[in-house]
Amino acid sequence: MSIRLKTLAMGVALFAAAITAQAAEALHFQPLHARDVPTLLQTPRARPLIVEIWSLDCSYCRENIGRIAQWRHTAKQNVDVVMVAMDGPEQADMMNRALAPLARDSKIGLARMPQYANAEAMPERMRAALDPGWQGEMPRTIILRADGKRHASSGLLTPETLDAALAH
Repeated sequence: MSIRLKTLAMGVALFAAAITAQAAEALHFQPLHARDVPTLLQTPRARPLIVEIWSLDCSYCRENIGRIAQWRHTAKQNVDVVMVAMDGPEQADMMNRALAPLARDSKIGLARMPQYANAEAMPERMRAALDPGWQGEMPRTIILRADGKRHASSGLLTPETLDAALAH
């Protein structure tokens, strides 16, 4: 085999390996319909739940996701986290690109968090199902304590805000 063909074969093999690795890292966004939200938000629960609502066009959302992940490492209790993108499942490639830096960080554990994408044709339906008082500002975080009490807030979170929302 000539050097040129060997080089080409090596390039194709490396490209295939890179594509395979990227696909293995890809987050899988499950379609979420408004009718499924009550099951997602069901209480009481064994552990508290943070529902982080984000969007591709939200400049602070990815920072908030990172803050929640950092807080989880020092939290005094185990807390489940699910992510709900207000973008549709058809935008999974763009959502994966947007979250790639966070997904590659094993400390954040994004790949272990359930990922949902808004499957409603009218975003207002999903908004109302998730939080009837929510006007659409993001990031939006819903915290469900194990005892069923609920806290919702918009904007960037601090560790103090998370601790207070989960305090018994």
